[in-house]
Amino acid sequence: MATGMPECSPALLVAAGLAVLAICSYLAAIVVGRGAARYPPVAGTVFHQVYHLRRLHDYYTDLFREHATFRLLAPGRRQIYTSDTAVVEYILRTNFANYGKGASNYDKTSDLFGDGIFTADGDKWRQHRKIASYDFSARALRDFSGGVFNRDAAKLAHIVSGNAAAKQPMDFQDLLMKATMDSIFTIAVGVDLDTLSGSEEGSRFAAALDDASEFTLLRFVNAFWKVSRFLNVGAEAALRRRIEVVDEFMYKRIRARAEEISDGDIGVQG
Repeated sequence: MATGMPECSPALLVAAGLAVLAICSYLAAIVVGRGAARYPPVAGTVFHQVYHLRRLHDYYTDLFREHATFRLLAPGRRQIYTSDTAVVEYILRTNFANYGKGASNYDKTSDLFGDGIFTADGDKWRQHRKIASYDFSARALRDFSGGVFNRDAAKLAHIVSGNAAAKQPMDFQDLLMKATMDSIFTIAVGVDLDTLSGSEEGSRFAAALDDASEFTLLRFVNAFWKVSRFLNVGAEAALRRRIEVVDEFMYKRIRARAEEISDGDIGVQG
């Protein structure tokens, strides 16, 4: 039945809704921020992050050229970003205990990282930190880790020099990522992914982990990610599939490692 009202596309309605939320966030910040000069200036909203998603690091760099520390507004909360070295030192060292990751960060990252060192706070974080310190102590780096890094660096150099000699183009960022993944997993898990040499299983896992990390990052700029997760659509559906690949790979290694320990063979696999 004709009503005489113009039709609106879903995309237009969504855009209008985002605009209203952004305006409300700005107005709320103005009201709350009056008379509170101690707070960093407001440089934008999380919706600006969505708009600049494909150049997000450049967007942050542009903002940091104007403000060493600034706020981005989100529905119901504010995010503070800083490049001030004094502030960074205060957060990471001087008053570290006061700056936990918090429930919001845990909510966004725990699907991928569980309750590990990247998501935990307090005593649980200290426990993980103590365990990790054994792998990255000066002695461990000298006796084992350094050799692993040297091995993979030599492998990377061989690949790069070969491509250069053959005048073949290469994705250097991808090669660096593979070398890093191979080294870290050999040290931390005792498994050489061998992605630099083209291992199919290792490469599939590494690609899934890389994608899952990217989709997890999107949660920090998408105010409606929980809706997408509930509906299992878009990036959230893709994230779920990637996590399945990551879990399958890791649990397989955990079971194999447990069997090695039970059999008395606890040497690190090369």
